[in-house]
Amino acid sequence: MSSSLHFHPSSLTYAISPVKPLRQAKSRLARTLKPLNRAALVRAIFSRTLDVIAQVDRIAGTIVVSRDLTIMELARQRSNVIALAEAESGLNPAITQGAAWAAAHGGASVIVVPVDLPLITAADLDSLIDLATEPHCLVIAPDRHDDGTNLMLVRPPDAVQFAYGSASFNAHRAQAIERSLRVHVYRSPTSGLDLDVPDDLALYHEGAALLDGRVLSE
Repeated sequence: MSSSLHFHPSSLTYAISPVKPLRQAKSRLARTLKPLNRAALVRAIFSRTLDVIAQVDRIAGTIVVSRDLTIMELARQRSNVIALAEAESGLNPAITQGAAWAAAHGGASVIVVPVDLPLITAADLDSLIDLATEPHCLVIAPDRHDDGTNLMLVRPPDAVQFAYGSASFNAHRAQAIERSLRVHVYRSPTSGLDLDVPDDLALYHEGAALLDGRVLSE
């Protein structure tokens, strides 16, 4: 009998969105965008990300982990958003902090949703949840180069040690296999684009225009 039959799909799933201080946002885009424009871009994508997550009924809430006062205030203005002050500097500690909160509040799964994915859709997030049919699993959506991790569902929330950074796609997969988690890979044009380097901006504008005409202002 499959172990997935023992998993209850109604168990809580939380999204985690870690956000760097806006003054440090997207430093690799410095050749293309001025600091104020980079900060405005991140704020716009952050707001859109929260809107997209809110469209997914199976996500109980979004955990925003940051030490940026503007981001924290924007998060507190939303319903179903938990604003956690970053306890330890760094992306992986921030995600770990969010996952610990989720686990302590009945979360069976977490979906890590960074705020540099300007084209993600509710369908992307629903697809990750659809693929997670086992009580111990990892669903991972890599970037378009199959190097980094763009979206990731982890069940249970502490099933892996978060290893975001260079080559994190393979690092997360290898760790999950080592820990006997079922691994599913999800790919889509909208989940595959993250804004890291200037070339990504052109793809972002093209993709945003194709989605629904909502091109976010820089």
